[in-house]
Amino acid sequence: MSRQTPEAAYEEAREAMRRQDWPAVFACLDVGDLRRIASNAVALSLGSRIDDAEDEVRDICRQHGFPLDDLLRARRRIMEAPGLEATRNHGETMKRGLAALERYTRRVGGGGSVSTRLFQDERLEDVRVEGPRARGRRVFGEGSADDVEFVLRKGQWYVKLIGRPAR
Repeated sequence: MSRQTPEAAYEEAREAMRRQDWPAVFACLDVGDLRRIASNAVALSLGSRIDDAEDEVRDICRQHGFPLDDLLRARRRIMEAPGLEATRNHGETMKRGLAALERYTRRVGGGGSVSTRLFQDERLEDVRVEGPRARGRRVFGEGSADDVEFVLRKGQWYVKLIGRPAR
């Protein structure tokens, strides 16, 4: 699929989530969201063992260039993730690493950093494009909705789940 519009990006993310194709889901999300998800993924894969990462988690982080030691320090500082700035320019590797951590966490812990219900049983409404940014509403049912943002980068739209409140 092509993410030439915000709606197309949203639909691509929905279909990827339906298949639980983690690399494809993460490919649709904004890099800011990916940093937060990565922080959560590492935290979930570590559980309460902040200082004792399993070899498999260390291998995943090393293979995909995630700064695990920085993440562990960040975990100690209540989930702030400044160390993930180092992965900003390694987008594809970051997405594959997130997918590997997501699969690991689901296998070992039974859950992941991203809800499998994300984008499912909801619809996108009221999308307004303003240059390289767009806003819309994710509607889950009667009276239940969240704002969603989109950002255009290099000709592709990305879903920005963790957006700013509407003004």
